Amino acid sequence: MGYPESGFIEVAGFFFNWRSNLSSFHAIVYGRMIDALVSARKAANVTQAELGQRIGQRQTFVSKFELGERRLDPAEFVKVSRAIGADPYAIMKSAESD
Repeated sequence: MGYPESGFIEVAGFFFNWRSNLSSFHAIVYGRMIDALVSARKAANVTQAELGQRIGQRQTFVSKFELGERRLDPAEFVKVSRAIGADPYAIMKSAESD
């Protein structure tokens, strides 16, 4: 079970903070970027399955990065953002300044 808002996921009965793998600043910014991406997807009324189809992946791929079980590389982040009609650079800028 994941808790994307807090960055914690449960793996084999243990809670893991996926944002703690990076320096605190980078972890916070990355977490904000993913949170904004999830919000943008929901605001666009796009399901995880639809997003997966748009980017040529399965729904589980979307679920895993939204829950913090998998990280997006920069190219994937841009592709996902554009697939939901969001500006990837605006999301990054917003995440950095919050």
